[in-house]
Amino acid sequence: MLLDSHMFSSTKSREDVLSPDELRKRLYQTFKNKGVLDTLKAQLRNQLIQELKCPPLAGQEPVPRLVHVKPEPLLVSACNSIVADHLCISGYEYTLSVFYPESGLSRDKVFTKEDLLQLLKISPDSTLYKSLVIIDSI
Repeated sequence: MLLDSHMFSSTKSREDVLSPDELRKRLYQTFKNKGVLDTLKAQLRNQLIQELKCPPLAGQEPVPRLVHVKPEPLLVSACNSIVADHLCISGYEYTLSVFYPESGLSRDKVFTKEDLLQLLKISPDSTLYKSLVIIDSI
């Protein structure tokens, strides 16, 4: 099998090279979409709160403490999903942007109304289930 020499060329065409500003924007968007920025913001907030609660003694070097994000039990995740749904429906976008990382949720990890009803063992054939799902689809 013959290979074209231009396939392995180390030079890139002008169109393939990103400017520093384009690279910064692309990295920012990638990190934002993957939830990295939200996680970092939550860790920074938690670290700031810990420092404000327990400042180092005068003259001592501050000791960095790791802030661990632990997986939440199903019940807590379900409750957080209900709160996130309320914040979204109410239009509290800023509060929601803070709530997601602090609760360990992300937009793609929020339980749907159907998921929550299934967790509560409410039958899809019940009147309650239908009324709650219909309200959501209107």
